[in-house]
Amino acid sequence: MALQFLMVAAAAALRAVGNFKAGMVVGTGTVIINMVLAPFLIFGWITGHAFGVAGAAMSSLIAIVVAIIWFARYFLPKDSYLRFVRADQKPRFALWRKMLAIGLPAGFEFAMMGVYLVVVYAIARPFGAAAQAGFGIGQRVIQALFMPAVALGFSVAPVAGQNFGARSRERVVDTFRKAAYMVSAVMVLLVVVCLIAPHALIGVFSKDPAVLAVGTEYLRILSWNFLASGLIFVASSMFQAMGNTVPSLVASGTRILLVAVPAILLSRTAGFQLNWIWYLSVGAVLVQLALSMLLLRREFTRRLTFPSHPKEDNTALASAMVALE
Repeated sequence: MALQFLMVAAAAALRAVGNFKAGMVVGTGTVIINMVLAPFLIFGWITGHAFGVAGAAMSSLIAIVVAIIWFARYFLPKDSYLRFVRADQKPRFALWRKMLAIGLPAGFEFAMMGVYLVVVYAIARPFGAAAQAGFGIGQRVIQALFMPAVALGFSVAPVAGQNFGARSRERVVDTFRKAAYMVSAVMVLLVVVCLIAPHALIGVFSKDPAVLAVGTEYLRILSWNFLASGLIFVASSMFQAMGNTVPSLVASGTRILLVAVPAILLSRTAGFQLNWIWYLSVGAVLVQLALSMLLLRREFTRRLTFPSHPKEDNTALASAMVALE
């Protein structure tokens, strides 16, 4: 886990300068290494020495070490675009404060998502292990389906951030517009998949009828969130690009409150059904989307007001050329 800080920082630095491929290649490579090594170390294939659970931990550690060495190839050569300079290693507390101002709200946003999961699992407990399993599998399926949106969000932040640094309002807005179109197209396709074949998606992980029933219903209802969730991902990346993640935290916190508080109250009523939470989630995400768009529009108005660059005056330019001649 300590080494993962280095791995994440290296990937983020490369993304910031527009090199998205490195993080994808190294990340995919480490997953493959982990998958290949795990059975050999866990079950003792070929070596005859089975490490059990420790073997799983060892395979993960080896994969991360490989990733660190792999990433080092992008930073250590003298001709690297990004490289370590000893003079730059002195602490710069003003820069740390700026990083924390952007990072802490985003981190707290993820923490609130954890709280939401705890609340749902606690409410689902009286419905039995099958209900909890169905919800858990549904969550994992959605996380897998959301990978295109997450990948797009990772790319939007540095691209929009570079244009924000270049003080180009048109390009920042255009980045958001095109990303919104792209994520909408992907999410509409995923909605169709979840509405047509939710049983097959859950069935990959469990054949239990009770688990399938809960997971299938969860996917069918929550799939109506996909389009809104994709746009929220893009908006969150835009907030990061402009250096203010508080609006994203406010919108996400509003959604969590709109789901968690009513869900806890409704769970104490007679006739409560687990799918009530799914419907609450759909409504709450729509509210989050509306709030995110309003806050993003406000940020565009506040932060994208740059002094216009003077246009070239052809007459003045011609006069200057004559004078030089």
